[in-house]
Amino acid sequence: MTAGARGLGRGLDALLGGTRPQESVNPAEVKELPLHQVQPNPSQPRAEFSEQGLQDLAASIKSQGVLQPVLVRPLAGGKYELVAGERRLRASKMAGLRSIPALVREMSDQESLAIALIENLQREDLNAIEEALGYKQLMEQFGLNQEELAKSMGKSRSALANSMRLLNLAKPVQTDIQQGLITAGHGRAIMAVGDEQAAAQLHERIVADGLSVRQAEALATYWKDHGLFPDFEPASGTGTTEKRSSGKRSAKDSRLLEIEQRLRKALGRKVVLKGDDGRGKLSLPFSSWDDLEELLARIGAN
Repeated sequence: MTAGARGLGRGLDALLGGTRPQESVNPAEVKELPLHQVQPNPSQPRAEFSEQGLQDLAASIKSQGVLQPVLVRPLAGGKYELVAGERRLRASKMAGLRSIPALVREMSDQESLAIALIENLQREDLNAIEEALGYKQLMEQFGLNQEELAKSMGKSRSALANSMRLLNLAKPVQTDIQQGLITAGHGRAIMAVGDEQAAAQLHERIVADGLSVRQAEALATYWKDHGLFPDFEPASGTGTTEKRSSGKRSAKDSRLLEIEQRLRKALGRKVVLKGDDGRGKLSLPFSSWDDLEELLARIGAN
């Protein structure tokens, strides 16, 4: 660990020197910079941007302008590197702007990366896995322990630890949380099952049956008490488990299940489809107004 990283034990304020992505801005400090002089941050921790979300922001910028300046740092040759405001920069280019309001700050590579990470963690649409990965990157980059990071982020250590424990889940489970097919609560229920194969079965059952978090927790508790799931029993000689042919619940209609899976893939989110004999109910959850707008755009109802 470098000496600079060890100094972060006092918290991120020691690194940032009071500069934060959401600091109050003195209008006199804001400069109008040509877009071609602003370069993206090569260490931008956020890799995925909703195309529809960018288009909506571009439309807003066309009508109202950029309401909050981006944060940049100066480079050699009259160029600037973006520190915070990637969506605003991309949307401004989509809107056809030639310049963008910016707050210019001198800062080191460490300061730039820390602010980019913190801004990423302040996103409203951040999913639980992205949040945990952000905390992990901050800890690894700057030599922080959980207690130090929690204090700097204004969180309890237990909340931070619970968030980061999600990274112990199997990759397919993490992917489903990222895509909105299941929630962090489902992930914690799966984590409570102390057997890799049983955890995979619970994950599969949550997705296939659209189980609530409470239902998933009940199944995890049942497994811990009995060593198997209700409606499941050991297969002869294999040590694995399989569904009972005489299970208490009827299997979801194969046609409904196939359509449900197609909808999940097309919409990139959890979809619950229930019914029989050609009648039923379709549920499409959303996590924010922006997420709802994106869903409406995908189904052509925006």
